[in-house]
Amino acid sequence: MAGSTRIRGTKLALKVGTPPVDVWADVTSYSIEPKEADSDTTTFEDASKGGGVDWLLKITAIQSTDATSFWMMAWSKSGTDVPFTLAPHGNTTPTAAQPHFTGTVTIGMKPKLGGDAGQGAFTFDVEWKCTGQPAMISA
Repeated sequence: MAGSTRIRGTKLALKVGTPPVDVWADVTSYSIEPKEADSDTTTFEDASKGGGVDWLLKITAIQSTDATSFWMMAWSKSGTDVPFTLAPHGNTTPTAAQPHFTGTVTIGMKPKLGGDAGQGAFTFDVEWKCTGQPAMISA
């Protein structure tokens, strides 16, 4: 078996909102992750959709109060549902070898503002719940 093609953190794309805005210039880290659902009861419908699992879109980004910044979008759209497209290979069109992952997230609480004194950029973290399981788009 030949080695697998690795995903490297050098060509990333993340679009959020309607219309989709590529926020990769402000983002330093992202992931989509499953976690055990908070529900104490899983219905047959829940089980047919993957069971008691919630999906999260986790993002770390720079703080900026520029009108077009990711921080400002997270601040102004708090509490709303927005679509997202994550392209871990940075490609514009999904393929079988370089798929995209799409879904809808609910933007959580307004992000923090501030940090430690010094030359380093302020960053913030968000953890937004997906509506269902993200879809893998390969063509």
